Amino acid sequence: MEATVLFVHAHPDDESIATGGTIAHLVRAGARVVVLTATRGEGGEVIGSELAHLAGDRGGLAAHRERELAAAMRAVGVTDHCFLGSTDPEARAGFPVRRFEDSGMVWGEDGHAHAPASMPDAALCAADPDEVARRIAAVVAELDPHLVITYGADGGYGHPDHRRSHDASVRALRMGGEDRSVRTRLLTLANPPEAVARTFDPQAPGFDLTGFTPAEAPSTIADGVPVAVAQDVEDDLGAKAMAMAAHATQVTVAGEFFALSNGIGQRIGTTEYFALSDFGRSAEAPARALPDGTVDDVLLLAPERPAGQSGSRMRVAGPAGEDGGFGWGTAPAATGAAAAAAAGTSAAAASAGSAGTGAGSTEAPGVAVQGERRRDRRRGADASWTATLGGCLHALVVGIVVGVLGSFQHLNAFVVTVAGAPVIVPWGLGLALLLMILALWHVSALYRSTIVTVVLAAVVSASAFAFAQPQLWPGADLVVTGSLRSLVWLFAPMVLAAVVVFMVPSRSAKKASQP
Repeated sequence: MEATVLFVHAHPDDESIATGGTIAHLVRAGARVVVLTATRGEGGEVIGSELAHLAGDRGGLAAHRERELAAAMRAVGVTDHCFLGSTDPEARAGFPVRRFEDSGMVWGEDGHAHAPASMPDAALCAADPDEVARRIAAVVAELDPHLVITYGADGGYGHPDHRRSHDASVRALRMGGEDRSVRTRLLTLANPPEAVARTFDPQAPGFDLTGFTPAEAPSTIADGVPVAVAQDVEDDLGAKAMAMAAHATQVTVAGEFFALSNGIGQRIGTTEYFALSDFGRSAEAPARALPDGTVDDVLLLAPERPAGQSGSRMRVAGPAGEDGGFGWGTAPAATGAAAAAAAGTSAAAASAGSAGTGAGSTEAPGVAVQGERRRDRRRGADASWTATLGGCLHALVVGIVVGVLGSFQHLNAFVVTVAGAPVIVPWGLGLALLLMILALWHVSALYRSTIVTVVLAAVVSASAFAFAQPQLWPGADLVVTGSLRSLVWLFAPMVLAAVVVFMVPSRSAKKASQP
């Protein structure tokens, strides 16, 4: 995968909790992943007594959380990450270096986060929204990402910095006008009601062993936006959990669960949900549905960049003073000019953005359809009906082959003498069952579909049954007899299928039981 993806987050730890699995997946798939964090989380509470001295020390906590973020990025394989206000693209666009600080929050009667009555002068939410958006626009113009990922409009649980990050990201993309709406796609975090319920379910197996407090009501806002991407991140769950655990002042990880400073237990999400937001249509960035999608599918919607037009490289971000600051390395002058142009007035940008095409359009004027990427779209497990139908046809062919070979092979045996007594070794049955197990594992791992697995077993058993009907064959010969070995061969495929189904759960079963 040759693609650039920009994640925009408000505080250290948000990137790991909400999108850690997707980040790890994209890195593993070969994409260039850039994480842009707006603040250093100076207003966060501190877990545990070991680092309790950082509570209330905004400067000290900020420096510590920089180190936590650097460790989390190493866990998911990201080498490009920095803080808004101090990136090279902003400097080249004429912005002075500055820090945006954590705005803080208060819990409302509705159980969600709200803006506090007062906040520091340097807080993200106290800053000019236009400046925040233009700084992000400078980063986007220089990086030229295929995909931007950030929060939904509700901020997940309502945190004002999350909401501001969403609004600024949408505004920044709209500043790029029609060209940006064609070149870049925007995914925003979504929280389907059923996923929220599973996340906070205290009856989940293993929750009682964590010592976490059950939630009286979910703090996450369940939304009704159409989900375009349900990214299965189970293969990257280890990296995600390690990244979360790196934020030790904010997150406690216990097995498949975690808790923030309030001690409320939540399940670590094995599926991360996103809406495809049409920022080119309006400033509200209405969501568009993309059934059964993944981030790889969304990346296919953005046109390929010609060779030599990819964004410049970012230096690894660590605590200030260790790596000389945060940002990208030297970029061509033309790139810097593009960033400066993107940082124009918001009025002109909004006017240009309003003329943008919808985010789903890949046939805008001047953009050739054949210019789109044609990357491999294979998935480890596709639950769509077309994939299931193809899997059933595959299972039919494999089942007939295994059924025929096994039926002719299962009666073979030899006799050995043990302690003076003859012992029959049914090696033919063992070979037939081994062939059956390999076939079941093959289709199960390939499709992760209970239906496909059962179809394979049924075809093999049906083939064996057919060979037990002498009237169907010339000479009325029995291939599958009434012997014990034949009875085992007749019924074992369905028994083995049941075992394999439990060992390799279907994709739909995963989504029904895990967030």
